[in-house]
Amino acid sequence: MLKKLVYSLITKTGIAAINFVILLLSSRYLGVSSRGEISIFVLNITIIQMVNEVYTGYSIIHFIPKFNFKKIVVVGLIYSLIFCSLSNTMLVWFHKQLVNLEWTAYAISLLVIFNTFNCVLILGKQNLRYFNRLSFLQPLLLLIGILVYVFILKIYTVHAFIFPLFFSFLIAFITSSIRVSRYFNSDTSNINFELKPILMSGLLYQSGSIMYIFCNRYSYYLLPDSISVGLYSSASSLMEAVLIIVNGISPVLISRIANRSKESDNWVISLTLAKTSFLFSVLVVSCLVLVPSSFFTFLLGSGFIGIKTIMLWYAPTVLMASFFLVISNYFVALGKQNIPAFAYGLGCISSILAAPFLIETYEIKGAAINAFLSFFIICLTMTLLFLQQNKGKTKRIFSLSSDIQNLSNWFSPMS
Repeated sequence: MLKKLVYSLITKTGIAAINFVILLLSSRYLGVSSRGEISIFVLNITIIQMVNEVYTGYSIIHFIPKFNFKKIVVVGLIYSLIFCSLSNTMLVWFHKQLVNLEWTAYAISLLVIFNTFNCVLILGKQNLRYFNRLSFLQPLLLLIGILVYVFILKIYTVHAFIFPLFFSFLIAFITSSIRVSRYFNSDTSNINFELKPILMSGLLYQSGSIMYIFCNRYSYYLLPDSISVGLYSSASSLMEAVLIIVNGISPVLISRIANRSKESDNWVISLTLAKTSFLFSVLVVSCLVLVPSSFFTFLLGSGFIGIKTIMLWYAPTVLMASFFLVISNYFVALGKQNIPAFAYGLGCISSILAAPFLIETYEIKGAAINAFLSFFIICLTMTLLFLQQNKGKTKRIFSLSSDIQNLSNWFSPMS
C-alpha cells in the first residue's frame, strides 16, 4: 500500500503543479475577466458531469468486482449520451452557457464524462498506476495547448483555454478507451448485472457531490460580475491546491476498501489518514501565510490585487475539507452513499440560505464566509456520523499516539 500511496501522491503533486501553472498563464495572459468566464464554463461542465455520474462516477467502483464488466461499460455509454444531452439542453435553456460556445461545451462535457468513466473503470480494476498516468496526461496536454495558443498563436481570449481543453480530453479519452477495451473479455464468468442498485448508489453519491460543489461554487452565480468571479475562483483554486494529499489518498483508500471483505480496520486507517491529511494541510497553509501578497500579484497580474486576503479567508474551508473528504471516501467505498449525501445536503441548504445575504453584505469575502459555514456543518456532521457508525470515541480524533504505529503497520511491505 505504501508504494501505491507514494506514487499517487507524487502524481497528484505533479497535477497540482501543472494546474498552478495553468492558473498563472490564464490569469496573466487572459486577464481576470476571462478567468471568470473560464470558471463559469468549467462549473457548468462540472454540474453536467455530476449529473451524469449517477451511473458513471466513483460509486460504481463498489460494483465492478461484482457485476459483468462489459454490461457495465455498454450501459454506461448509453446512459452518458442520453443524460449529457439532456443536461446541456437545460443549461442552454436557462442561458447559463457562454454565448456561441454551446456546442463546444456539449462536446467537451461528453468527452469529460467518457474519459472519467474510463478512469473509474480502470481504478475499479485496481490498476492504480495507469489511473494516475491518465490523471496526469490530461492536464499536461491542456498546459501544452495553452502555451501554443498564447505564445505561438497569440490568442488571449477565453478560447485559448477552451479549445486546448477539448483536445486534451479527446486524446485522454482515446488513450483510456484503449486500456478499458482490454478488460472486456476478462469477466466472462460473471454474468450478473443489476441496474437499480448502481443507480440508487450513484444517485446518493452524486447528489452529495453536487451539493458539495454548490456549497462553494454556488457563489459564482451570485457575485456581481466576471471580475469578482475570476478573483474569488482564482483564490479558492490556489488554496485548494493544498488538498494534494486528499487527492492522493482517495483513489488508494477507495480501491483498497472496496476490494476488501473485512471491514475491521477500514475505519481506523481512514481516520488516521484523515488526520494525516489535515496536519499536512495545516503545514502547507502556514507556509502560504508567510508569502507576501505582492508575490501573488506579481505572478497573476495587477488585476489580482488583494487575492491573498481572499485566500486567507478561504483557508479554514480547505483545512476542514482536507479532513472530511477522506471520511467521505470511506463511506463511498463501503457503498454507504447516504451518509455523505446527508452531510452535504445540510451544507448545501446552509449555502443557499446564507450566500445571498453574505455576498450582498461582504461581497467576495462573503462568498468565503459562506463556504466556511457550509463546510463546518459538513465536517461536524460527517465526523459525528463516522464515529457513531464505528462506535468510536471523540477523543480518538485528537489522539495521535497510535496513528504513527498504525501507519507503520499498514504501509509495511507485507501489508
